[in-house]
Amino acid sequence: MIFGVDYYPEQWTEKDWDEDLANMQEMGLTSVRLAEFAWGLIEPKEGKFDFSLFDAILEKIRKANMTAILGTPTATFPPWLFKKYPEIAQVSKEGIKRIIGTRRQASFSSPAYRKATERVVTQMAKHYAGHPSVIGWQIDNEPGHEGSDLDYSPLALKNFRKWLKSKYRNLDSLNKRWGNVFWGIIYSDWSEIPLPGSHVASNFNPAMIQDFYRFQSEELISYIKLQADIIKKYCKNIPITTNLYPSPFLPITDMYEMFKSLDYVSWDNYPVWGNQSEPYPHPLVSATLQYSRGLKNKAYTIMEQFSGVQGHDTLGYLPPPGLIGLWLTQAVVNGADQIYFFRYRTARFGQEQLCYGILDHGKKKTHKFYELKDTIQKIREFAEDIQDVPYKAEVALLHDIENSRNYKHQPLSDGLKFEPVPFAKVGYDIEMATWFAGTNVLNVNTHFLPIESEMDWTQYKLLSLPLYTMYEERIVLKLREYVKNGGTLVLGYRAGIKDKDHWMVETPVPGMFQEMAGVEVYQFEAIGNGEVKAKMGFFPLIAKKFCEILEPTTARVVARYSDSKKFYKGKPMITVNSFGKGKVYYLGTSLDPFSQVLFYRKVLKEAGIPFRFLGKNIERHYRTGKKYNYQITMNHSNQIKWLGFTRMQPFEFKIKKINAN
Repeated sequence: MIFGVDYYPEQWTEKDWDEDLANMQEMGLTSVRLAEFAWGLIEPKEGKFDFSLFDAILEKIRKANMTAILGTPTATFPPWLFKKYPEIAQVSKEGIKRIIGTRRQASFSSPAYRKATERVVTQMAKHYAGHPSVIGWQIDNEPGHEGSDLDYSPLALKNFRKWLKSKYRNLDSLNKRWGNVFWGIIYSDWSEIPLPGSHVASNFNPAMIQDFYRFQSEELISYIKLQADIIKKYCKNIPITTNLYPSPFLPITDMYEMFKSLDYVSWDNYPVWGNQSEPYPHPLVSATLQYSRGLKNKAYTIMEQFSGVQGHDTLGYLPPPGLIGLWLTQAVVNGADQIYFFRYRTARFGQEQLCYGILDHGKKKTHKFYELKDTIQKIREFAEDIQDVPYKAEVALLHDIENSRNYKHQPLSDGLKFEPVPFAKVGYDIEMATWFAGTNVLNVNTHFLPIESEMDWTQYKLLSLPLYTMYEERIVLKLREYVKNGGTLVLGYRAGIKDKDHWMVETPVPGMFQEMAGVEVYQFEAIGNGEVKAKMGFFPLIAKKFCEILEPTTARVVARYSDSKKFYKGKPMITVNSFGKGKVYYLGTSLDPFSQVLFYRKVLKEAGIPFRFLGKNIERHYRTGKKYNYQITMNHSNQIKWLGFTRMQPFEFKIKKINAN
């Protein structure tokens, strides 16, 4: 188990380095991440390389018996490169050019940028090949973040047209599959096709937007693979990753596809950031961690673990004592086997001087230093015992990048529109997190997996699939076999009604799932941010965002609308259908978090999956280790909680050995 820190020796004087490394070791840290923003230092002039600074710090790291992960420094480019090749800059949807002075400005469609990337990564890989302290490479930094996986530049337009020509072969095919007879937008030359940028009123064709998102995803994935292939050529058997960022479905990039060319997943874990007045709810944090674990279905790395108040322009919530240690523990419990804290010491200058680290702007050891040091000591034995042992679960929640993209440009309901910052459309994320919370709050180990995965689903007693509007036939057939053979499927509203070309099916909702679900839908309404009352037996439920009026064919009614303000009071809202040896639950609405927990309580009981509700702020996981099995309980509340005769302090965690292996 590695505990490390993100370190920026270039931001300090050389005389600070020895003291910094000694303090890291005192904390229990053994590794650092370096160089992910150092292109201008490594290549100060085109073709002229200087590795002296990083050679010097790596030598000190070697002498200290520590290790390093090197970042390729391509997340921002040096001014000389932009001056010579101004076309390498991205253009935003609104037509704003991402000029020098910020970060993530580069167009992945730019030949000049790719050539410059190839040069710097090659020189860096050749220079550090075989270095005894280098244990890994991080490609770029948070690729696609801040909307940088959507580029509307002239080069993107040129490559988009090439991509479309490769996919459709001829314009007749494109016009037909996009449905361009609608509004008479019939293209007769590839040069007529625009980018789906900003618009005055009605949006562009949804099939066109979906293809543009697919194209942009492939541009970024090929760029990351370009770097990975170079590193693999020169640095044999050194694992390669890149670091992802909250929220999981903020980008349009298919991260499952991206990581096929990489060795492990890394995640930047910020349970609170900027001017938030409180952290994200703990089920959302666990959902993001399980998303990271699930992309390759194995242990992952936290490349940036929250260690101090964070923000670029404004600051907010101050974690009380114990909470940053709890967040560290939560990450390890959910499957992380390497943790790098962001950052060691807070920068005194630059755009992130408000991103506080373990130390503040000076060198005085802080309460954060001692809290994290203490937490590392407490969890190290447990962390090393569960390392390399899979995180076991009987439940899995499935997500789909195609539907995440679809709900960005066609959110269906105002309740599914959530845009905290201009580049983040994360309504899909919130819905997925609410579904994840349904089992997390009941303390059931739950995987969070990409539906594209070829994983064997038979290991799960229960699969949940929300917002699977845009279906793929092979997935539906695979789910059909899963249910027929005894599995339980929980299916969300609007399922299976749109193919990958964005054409709506002619059969009623839920389309290809109709026989499995035993239900049809002909009437529905989007209720935006409103609420509709419902009942499941004696339990009151709250429906949100979207309401379908279900018409069972073979299904049995589980819950009905009960709101006297709605004409569909008394009509079915949730059903269950026996299919083969298994069952399909169909939710015709989005439940609020508490209702979701009540619903899953019923589903888990009928599926024979043990659960226990310990309070909305208590999270419990079960892990298998090499020596022991463990029950880990975490109190995410700022209040004392009693679990039977067990007293838990605010933000306390307890790791209990439940038996020996």
